[in-house]
Amino acid sequence: MTQATQTPTTRRQFSKWLAAATAGAATATVSATALTSPADDSALLQLRDQIFEAWEASHAYDDDLCRLPELRRAEYERLLEQEKTGGQYISARERWDAVFAIPEVQRLDHLVVLSEQHFERMARLVERMWGIPAKTEAGRSAKVEVLLSCIMDWRDPDGEMDWRPLMARRLLVDLVGGAEAESFREIYA
Repeated sequence: MTQATQTPTTRRQFSKWLAAATAGAATATVSATALTSPADDSALLQLRDQIFEAWEASHAYDDDLCRLPELRRAEYERLLEQEKTGGQYISARERWDAVFAIPEVQRLDHLVVLSEQHFERMARLVERMWGIPAKTEAGRSAKVEVLLSCIMDWRDPDGEMDWRPLMARRLLVDLVGGAEAESFREIYA
C-alpha cells in the first residue's frame, strides 16, 4: 500500500492513497455535519458574522497603528540628532528606552496587542468555518465573502486589482453561483 508521503503513480495507488488520506477527515466532516441539517447553513452564516466582527475589531486602530510607528521613528531620529548637535552620545539601548517611555509609543504596543487578539479570534473562527461544508448558495457565499474580505483582502474594484487575484476572485464568485454571485459582481464591478 502507498504511504501518505509517497506520490501515487497509478489510479489504484491514488485510490488507496485518497482513501487513507480522507479516513481521518471523514470523522471530522461527520461531526461538523451533525451541527447543521442537510440544507441549513445557519452555522456558517453565524460564523461569518462573528468573523467580520473580529475582523473589524482587529482593524479598529489601523489609523493609529499607521501613525504611531512614524512618531516612534521620528522621536528616535530627533534624539539621535540632539545627541549629534550636543556632542553627548548615549547607547542605542538608552535611546530606545527613552523612545519607549513616551505614552504614545506605549499606546502603540497596547494597540498592537489588542489588534492581534482580535485577529487571532478571527483566525480561530475561520478554522471552524472551514471545517463545516457549505450546503447552500448562502453557505458558499459566506465562505467566499470571508475569504475575499478577511483573508485575501481582495475587496478592490475590478479595475484596481492585479490580474491573477482578479481571475481567482471571479472564479470563486462563479462557484458560488446564483443570486449571491450576482450580488458579488455588483459589489466588485
